[in-house]
Amino acid sequence: MLTWLKNRLPEKRDILLALSMATFLVFSWSLRELFFNAPAFLLSFTVGNIVLIAAYMLAFALLESVALVLLMLILAALLPGALLKNGFAYKTSYLFIALGWLSVYLQFGMTNQPRVEFLAMQLAKFLAVWLTAVLLTHYLAPVRKIALDILDRMTIFFYIYAPLGVVSLVVVILRNLW
Repeated sequence: MLTWLKNRLPEKRDILLALSMATFLVFSWSLRELFFNAPAFLLSFTVGNIVLIAAYMLAFALLESVALVLLMLILAALLPGALLKNGFAYKTSYLFIALGWLSVYLQFGMTNQPRVEFLAMQLAKFLAVWLTAVLLTHYLAPVRKIALDILDRMTIFFYIYAPLGVVSLVVVILRNLW
């Protein structure tokens, strides 16, 4: 079973690159929301409460990033290798970017109850953008090199955000225990 799983999962480097992109997107959006709401927080909460709010946001961002990558790893293990295992780093990173783009667009673009046609059109755009990026990267070596170089540089965010998330998770766990 372990041999089968080892053959189905992507390389550790690809997993780290995908996790780096996930942490960059999720943590950056969480920090943006924290700083956007900081003036209102300063009027309503003490500094200690604001630090706790930040801890909850960063802990959830860490859990969300890990959950996204774990979901993609499960898909990579279940799907044929050519679909997700080969090129795992850029395929999942493009998926995360496209999902982020779709989420932000729908968050600011939707009013009231959206129509099914509108949501279907947005999903089609999302899939078209993702598929185009994946195919370009897969078939054009210079594009693949640039994409992997950018992802490699994104690992610095993982090494900054992951410890913040772990410390925040410890704070949240300790706060909920006492």
